[in-house]
Amino acid sequence: MKRILIVISLLSALLISGDGCPTRLVRLTIVNKSGLPLEIRLTNEDDSNIFYYLRLDEGDRSHPVEKIFTIIPGNYQMQPYYIELWDPVYGDSCSDPGSQTLYAEHNIRITILECDYSVPRFNLGEPGIWKYSSSLKYIY
Repeated sequence: MKRILIVISLLSALLISGDGCPTRLVRLTIVNKSGLPLEIRLTNEDDSNIFYYLRLDEGDRSHPVEKIFTIIPGNYQMQPYYIELWDPVYGDSCSDPGSQTLYAEHNIRITILECDYSVPRFNLGEPGIWKYSSSLKYIY
């Protein structure tokens, strides 16, 4: 009788734990070298109910801030925001970088550079390691 109860409890635990949610996840590493705090919005292109709002502290080239996030694989619209104080005389020093498509099907490392820094086209990074600046129009 005890064996039957143990077997039934183990089978019920297995059935309860199988919920059908996606179990594959992707590691997204973001390195902030911009000199400003960052906030990044990720919105899934296929399912708008999947979105992330990521925050990173201020980091620069000599002391970068690196954070690791875990997200569901998919295609995302990535919108970074440079958080800076508004100057009433000169306005914002960083222009709106716009939204970029992020293909998150495998582990990705993104380096966010200064907002006015131009990355040479030959130095954009490897396929899994991207460099991003507001002056860039594409993420490779």
